[in-house]
Amino acid sequence: MDSQTLSPPDPFIRYSHEIAAAVTVPAAARALVGASALTTAEAAAVTTACGALSTRIALLRFLAVPGAADPGAVRGHDPFTEPMPPALLGRGPMPDRDRVRLAGDRCVEAWRTWIADAGSGQSPVGVAGALSLAAWCSWALGSELRASTRARYALDLAADDPLATLVLRACRARRRAAWRG
Repeated sequence: MDSQTLSPPDPFIRYSHEIAAAVTVPAAARALVGASALTTAEAAAVTTACGALSTRIALLRFLAVPGAADPGAVRGHDPFTEPMPPALLGRGPMPDRDRVRLAGDRCVEAWRTWIADAGSGQSPVGVAGALSLAAWCSWALGSELRASTRARYALDLAADDPLATLVLRACRARRRAAWRG
C-alpha cells in the first residue's frame, strides 16, 4: 500500500472554505490562463479557490507576474508573513495584458456557470470572490467602468467582499494602475 505524506496546513487557514480554496488554487490558476474553453469543473475550481481572500491575493499575484509562471506552484498568500503584492494597487512591472484579460473573462464565465447551475452547492462567497478578481483584472487593464460593474455584482453576492470594495473605491476615486513599462 502506498502512503502519501501531506504537508501540514498553512497556519492562516482556519475554516473549511479556506482549506478548499487552498487545495484548489493551483487548478484555478491553470483554468484562468488555460488555452481551451472553461469547463464546469474548472469553473468550480475558480469559484472554490476564490472563496478565501488569501488565495485570491495569490491568484492576483500569479496573474500580475510578467512572463509565464507555473500555475501548479501557486500557493495561498500568508498576510502575516508576506507583504501584500504591489500589483494589488497597480504597482510594479506591467503584467501581460492578454493574460489578465483572459483571466478576468474566465472569472466572469465561472460566475455565469454558477448562475446557470444555481443550487449546485457552490458558495456565493466564492462566486463573489471570482467576480472581485475579475473586477481587479479590468481595473488593472484600465477599464474602470467594467471593473466597477464587476465589483458591484460581487458586492451584490457578498456585501463585505474586501477585494471588490477596494476595486470599487479605486474606480470611484479614479485611481488607476501605475505599471512600470
